[in-house]
Amino acid sequence: MADVTGNSQGRAWPSLDAALFAGAFAVYALAMPLGLARVEAASQVAAGLSLDASREPAAYGLLAERLAGYVPLGDQPMRANLASAALCALAVALIGRLCLQVLVLLRPAANARQERRDFLHEPLVASAAALSAGLSLSTFDVATTGGSAAATLLLLTAGLLVGLFLLRDPLSATAGFALVVVAGLCSGVDAIAGPLLWPLLVGLGIWALRKGSRWPLLAPLGFVAAWGASTLAAVACSSRPATLGHLFASFASLGADISAGPWSTAVEIGDELGVVGALLAVIGLVVIGARAAVLAAWLALTLLSAVMFARPSSPAELAIGPARVALPVAIAVSAAFASAGLLHVAGKLGRARLAATVALAVMLMLTPAMDGARTRWLVRTVPPTHLLDHALDRADLRSVVDPGSGQIEGLFRLARVMGLRPDLVVRTASGK
Repeated sequence: MADVTGNSQGRAWPSLDAALFAGAFAVYALAMPLGLARVEAASQVAAGLSLDASREPAAYGLLAERLAGYVPLGDQPMRANLASAALCALAVALIGRLCLQVLVLLRPAANARQERRDFLHEPLVASAAALSAGLSLSTFDVATTGGSAAATLLLLTAGLLVGLFLLRDPLSATAGFALVVVAGLCSGVDAIAGPLLWPLLVGLGIWALRKGSRWPLLAPLGFVAAWGASTLAAVACSSRPATLGHLFASFASLGADISAGPWSTAVEIGDELGVVGALLAVIGLVVIGARAAVLAAWLALTLLSAVMFARPSSPAELAIGPARVALPVAIAVSAAFASAGLLHVAGKLGRARLAATVALAVMLMLTPAMDGARTRWLVRTVPPTHLLDHALDRADLRSVVDPGSGQIEGLFRLARVMGLRPDLVVRTASGK
């Protein structure tokens, strides 16, 4: 029988990752502001330029922004945005690979009459699901605005993909240690990313031990080594000492407004995916639950954990904090469910399966893109840089400036990092 999966060196449709990265990066680059476009991004860009992890804890994102600062293109804020776009485009490529592996896992038993065109719908569905997650408002905001959330999203997506491989083969030592390393790296740089992978790592480790594998015995050592390496990187970018409390700092957010938070987050996810994506995600959850109960339970637990951590109770919390990372992760998992639902609905149409797949894939991809699409490319009449220039021009020499809010304080921090008016003394928003 001929190769019907597009498999090359054990990987189905190997060109899918490069195509998704190129497409997502092109879209993000076209929408990327030519410099600073949001007041909230000023503090993130300043942290990337100064490698100050005390404000932005994800050291990998700060390092990527610092490296992008050497690219001879645009100003410093634009280069930080470019790094964020590249990291988020890589995350979209991994989301597409995750969706494709879910679809491969749900395939019926192979038979001798299957041909390559019988599986052409799978990469189409996976690409549409990945782009729908990448074009949602939360992910789009992370990708086109300088900040460290894109690096955390990339690490989390990589952990989900490695976890899926390990779920299919719990005896694989390579996949096991890869998940251990990713979980350790996430725990050292972000308090939200680690807990989203810990249940998967513990569950698969116990399962592998019961099956006779020995890689879980060395998992604690690998986790501590990866967490220590990432923590040292964060300490090198910050003046704060490392503590064990950083591992569990995210759990403090679970106790506040727990009744209204998850529901508002679920509504936000449905709104960003659209009616088509939400309905396909519900169908996909049922389909995966019927065919692969363990996979459905793992994805549902990850989705629930991300919803609990996000809690966007106000627009300000969508820009910074847990919601900035957890909400795109929840949308990515929902896209994996939607891909399974799309494949199931299209498969019920028999000979018209391919045409239905294309139609539903276009709807799944374009619905998130149409949510506030015009405002994503609008050039703001009064960008934050003009506000900063006006404030600096009015400030006297060696004066003390009270920004009045944390957002405006971020603008002054960016000015200090860029060497503008070093004579000014800026008070913090708390007045200290």
